Amino acid sequence: MVFARKRYLDQLTASIGNGMIKVITGPRRSGKSYLLFTILRDWLLRSGVQDDHILSLKLDQQSNARYRNLDEFVSFFKSQRKADGNPTYFLIDEIQLVAPKENPWVKGQFLTFYDALNEFLGWENIEVFVTGSNSHMLSSDIATEFRGRDWQIPMYPLSYSEIREQTDSSINDFSLWDLYWKYGGLPACVLESDESKKQQYLKQIYSTTYLKNIVERYHLRDDIILENLVAYLASSVGSVLNPTNISNTFKSKLHMIVAPATIRRFVTYLRDAFVISEAQRFDLKGKAIINGSSKYFFNDMGLRNAAAHFLGQDQESHFMENVIYNELVLRGFMVQVGSITSTENVKGKPTKVTREVDFVATKNGRKFYIQSAFLIDNPAKLQQEKESFRKIDDSFTRVIISKFTSGASYDEDGVLRLGLFDFLLNKSNIID
Repeated sequence: MVFARKRYLDQLTASIGNGMIKVITGPRRSGKSYLLFTILRDWLLRSGVQDDHILSLKLDQQSNARYRNLDEFVSFFKSQRKADGNPTYFLIDEIQLVAPKENPWVKGQFLTFYDALNEFLGWENIEVFVTGSNSHMLSSDIATEFRGRDWQIPMYPLSYSEIREQTDSSINDFSLWDLYWKYGGLPACVLESDESKKQQYLKQIYSTTYLKNIVERYHLRDDIILENLVAYLASSVGSVLNPTNISNTFKSKLHMIVAPATIRRFVTYLRDAFVISEAQRFDLKGKAIINGSSKYFFNDMGLRNAAAHFLGQDQESHFMENVIYNELVLRGFMVQVGSITSTENVKGKPTKVTREVDFVATKNGRKFYIQSAFLIDNPAKLQQEKESFRKIDDSFTRVIISKFTSGASYDEDGVLRLGLFDFLLNKSNIID
């Protein structure tokens, strides 16, 4: 089973010639190295680039240990680049392994791999592509160090459609979906056929790679708070949370005193390390962000389940919401949680009622209001899902996605009823 990762290859090839450092970011084990050294390299060769014009350096290999020295690293590329007027392509993996060195001319100042990459920008006919550990190359680090001269290509675990393309057609969507929401899209996990080994793999990389990276980067002395926080977020997918109510839960359920500021900081660590993503609440009437409360989604469902010790398997409706969120982000949408408050007649009294729209997805001036409804088995449930839509005073498309709906059609209220698999496979080409 080979995954073409065409979406990312297209982004990489389109970036050639833009004069920037191309940085592939994303979760660990999502396939960044394979994208660089197999998919991109093969494309370059097929496009007529000579093999000696592609310089590949895998810094995590023992045979390349000498190039973790900053001077040796720069010298390698300086001596190997071609001067025949044709571009030379630098493909560099695990760039963070290049060690910093003290600036011999400025006491107390250190030079890093960022300085080397910035130097490469001044060389003619050079295209530089790099990957790095997300514990050392966060988006915030990159933006600061490259000062706007970087081009980030965010990479995600395999989407449902990528797996569907490479899966035998005898396996139906419902069976494949069960595997996807349980074990996610990290390529090595997808390729493993034994479910017990899938679980073992996910548990191992969750604890030894993801959590360990965060603990090491931020020098955390007590990672119990971090572990409990991730487990709590894993059990609360689809719920609106804020640091204060999480802190209160720690106190009441775990008998741990953790300040809201600490919760907020640790959530940032998890978000920056590509473990979770945050969807902020947006006031649909006031047209403003509602500060302090958000929904948190896991970038990979397999990691979510590993963090929860594969408990909570009865929450498929929430996991479906998580997968829909990830798919919208993958397609380039800015995704928020809609909130709308109106005065309604409740038992004969005017009462303020707040309703939510699961997702407000915006891209290129287009907007979709989306409800994730696992099962709509009666008219009352359908009307309940539509209630939030009725309070919105614009004409953007309203969508209800449900697992057991097939196809895409508009009902008498102008709401698009869309099946989960039709959405994930983008059969309708509407939400794109």
